[in-house]
This record gives sequence, structure tokens and C-alpha cells, in this order.
Amino acid sequence: MNYSFFRRNAEKVRAELRKRGIDVMILTHQQKYSYVSGNFHNDFNLGNCIFVWADQEPTLLVAIAEWRRLKYEGYIKDIRFWKSPYSGMEPVSFLEVANQILHEHDCEQATIAVELPSIPYRLYHDLETEFPRATIVDGEKMINDIMMIKDEEELEITRRVCAMGDAAQQKIIEYARVGITEAELMGHCEQEMRRLGATWYYTPNQCNFGARIGGGDHLPSGKILRRNDVFYTDFHPVWHEYRTDTFRTWCFGEPSREFRKMTDTIEGIIPELNAKLVPGASTKEIEHWYHDRLAQAGYPDNGSVPLGHGIGTGHLPPYFMDDEDVTLKPNTLISVNSHIYDLNEDFAFTLEYIVCVKERKLELLTKFPLGLVCIPIK
Repeated sequence: MNYSFFRRNAEKVRAELRKRGIDVMILTHQQKYSYVSGNFHNDFNLGNCIFVWADQEPTLLVAIAEWRRLKYEGYIKDIRFWKSPYSGMEPVSFLEVANQILHEHDCEQATIAVELPSIPYRLYHDLETEFPRATIVDGEKMINDIMMIKDEEELEITRRVCAMGDAAQQKIIEYARVGITEAELMGHCEQEMRRLGATWYYTPNQCNFGARIGGGDHLPSGKILRRNDVFYTDFHPVWHEYRTDTFRTWCFGEPSREFRKMTDTIEGIIPELNAKLVPGASTKEIEHWYHDRLAQAGYPDNGSVPLGHGIGTGHLPPYFMDDEDVTLKPNTLISVNSHIYDLNEDFAFTLEYIVCVKERKLELLTKFPLGLVCIPIK
């Protein structure tokens, strides 16, 4: 992995800290410290963070089990560790080491940025107690704004990981047959994504056969594919810590007339939606337009699913939600979650795809067809 890329990401953050007069930013959310470090961290350690200093290279704080590995991975040289009381080891707490690092950098009266509300409460409370003369500021919007706008290298990485998702979609068509299980089908897809370089999956890939309304978060099981099933898949490959998110609705065989009518409607709305994803557009206004457009077509939406979200090393702003409004800017990546419901027939269709907002023309990073794919029964 080219870790100099992540070093440049860290420098983007450091430049903004210097501009705002902030001495250090403490990042505790995995997608954010991965953005500046490039390192994968095991969730079970529950104690990783990175100190991004305005005028020095970052400091990484991890559990001792991570420290042994990270000494040889990445570009960060200052790696500290804390110790749980395993096998008679003398414990050293995460908070104790975090405070020590801040004291070493003379942060008693520093301006310290944290992620609110992502920062663990105990760490925030400890900062207030241990550094009463320091100024603690909310840096959540600052780091989100930096991560939201992608440079060309970030876009190229995302194009590649989106191509992995597209290739997995093709394996659905190739291997779908009567009697195959959800787990078997996902195995073929995951093998293809690994072959193309996927390093991990940030959440399990999902598959759900025969679910008429079809939400996500269904882990692949032994359920078998049947004739004329409508089914759903959701892929989450990662490469260089960047990811894609591609939820898709399929039909194995021929859809009913009512289902086809609904999917024809959404296929007509998607180009209209894409035309609205331009610099200067309001996410809130687009969200409202989308729900109005569905209602005009006879498919009112109860607002259960956001229309989309940003993406990079994780889910990011902009979120298309009623209580948030973001003005779109060039080189913003969006995972568009187009969806439609027939509440009378209890049908649903969801199609998630990745786009990049551009000055001239929206770039579609997901190349697979934006509509219902009907797979011939084998």
C-alpha cells in the first residue's frame, strides 16, 4: 500500500488546523483515523485513536496487540500502546496513555479539537478534568468537510473498488440458478472481489432471497433461490481503506405486472435525480423533490430510508435527510440510495450506486445498469 497517500490526507487536516489555530485533533472514529493513517484496526480492541498535530507528524495510540503489527505497517513512527490486564500484564489504561501524550506535547493550555458526538464520553470527560485550562472545540464538521471532497487519487481508488462491486454483480447473473443458497451465491461474488484486490469488507455482504419488501442487513443463509424470486444483494468491498456500497434488487425470472410497473417508474425517475446532483444543489431540496416525485407517480414514501450519503473510508456527509442540509460541491462522492415502494402490493425496489459530483457532468462510478435486472431461469 502507498502510505504516502494517507500522509497527504493527514497534511490536509494539519493545514486546516493551522488555519484555525488548533494545536491538535484527536480522532477516535475508525473511518476518520483510517483516513489519515491508512491502517486497519480491529474493532474489538476498543481503544484506538490518532493525534493529528498541527506542526508535527501524527501520534497513533493503539492496544498493545495492534502495536506489534503497526510498528511495521504505515508511515506513522510515533506509535504508543495501552495494555489490558491479560496473563498477568501490568495494565496501563487507554486514558492514562492519552493524557501522557498530551502532557508530553505541552497541551495544558492548547486548543484541542475532538469529534462530537463520536468521541467516547470517558475520553471527553477526562480531557476536561485533566486539562482544565485547555480549549476543547468540536472538530466534527471540519474533518467531515475535508473528507467529503476527494482528490483525484481518492477518486481513482474509489473507481477501482466500485469496479469490484460491478464484477460481483456480474457473478450474480452467472451463478444464479434454482436451488443455490444465499451463502453459496455470495461466496462466488466474494471470491471475485478478492481476486480483484478487495482487502476486506467493512460490513458483511448481504443477500436476501424472496423478500418482497426487502430491506438490507440480512446475512447470507441456507435459504435457496426459487423461480420468479425477487431478491436483494448488498456489497461492501474495501481497497486502500476506501469502499463502495451497492445495494441492488434483482428478479430471477419474470416480474409481475405490478412490480414491473413500479420498477419502470423508478427507472424513469433516476435520470431526473442524477441531473439534480450538481455543484450548488441542496441535499434537503433534492430529498424533498424525490419524495414529491414518487408521490406524483402514485408511490408515496414514508421516509424510512435516506436518499443517499457520502462515502470514502466510511459513510460520510452529505446525508440526504430532512434535518440536515448540505450544498453539494465538486468532487463529492455520493452513494445514491434510490428506492420506491408499492405499499398496496407490499413491493419494494432499491438501487444503490456511486456517483461523483462534477462541474460539467455527473460521473457514474457504478457502471452496472441503473434499473431492474431480470436473470433468466436456468
